[in-house]
Amino acid sequence: MRQVLKAPKIAKIQKGKPLAAALRKSSHFQTVAEVVGEDAVPIVQYLKGKKNISEFKIAESIKAEVNSVRKMLYAMQNNNLVSYYRKKDRQKGWYISYWTLNDPGFNSLAIATMQQRLQQFKERLRKEEAHHGLFYICPSLCVRLEFEKAAEISFKCPECGSMLQHQDNTKTIEQLRQKIGEIEAKK
Repeated sequence: MRQVLKAPKIAKIQKGKPLAAALRKSSHFQTVAEVVGEDAVPIVQYLKGKKNISEFKIAESIKAEVNSVRKMLYAMQNNNLVSYYRKKDRQKGWYISYWTLNDPGFNSLAIATMQQRLQQFKERLRKEEAHHGLFYICPSLCVRLEFEKAAEISFKCPECGSMLQHQDNTKTIEQLRQKIGEIEAKK
C-alpha cells in the first residue's frame, strides 16, 4: 500500500484571498505529492497561475536539473495534471516543451485517488475482520502474519528468528473504520 503523505503546510493566507482557494491550492500539492512525489510540488508551485513555461525555465526557477524536471512533468502529464506543446528552437535545432497546469485534472485525480484509497481501506478492513484476533507479529516489526502462515513457520520470524507474538487487531479495525468514515464524509 502506498504511503500516505502529509499535506504541505499552507503558506500565510493573504487578505482578500478566500480560504477555499488556499485549501484548493494545498490539495493540489497533496495530490501531486501522493501521485508523482514530493519533489514535484515545487513545479506545481511555480506553474500555478502561469501558462506555457519552458521546462528549462522551470528547472532554473526551482533549482533542479532539467532531466529530473522533465521526468516529473511527464509523470504529471500522464495523470492529466499538466499539458504541453512542443516548439522547435531555431537556433539550437531541438524541441522545447512549454507546460501549463491543468486545474480540472487535479480535481478528477484527487477524486480517483480518494476512491482508490477508500477501496484499499475497505479491502483491508474485510481482511482484518475476517482474521480478527488471528494475527502474529515479530517483536522487531519484521513481519505480521495470519495464524495459518505463522503456524507454517512455527511462529518464528523468517527475517530475524524471533518468536512471533499474538497481536490484537481491534484498534486496527477501529482505525480503518474511522478512516473509511472520514473519506466517505468528504464525498
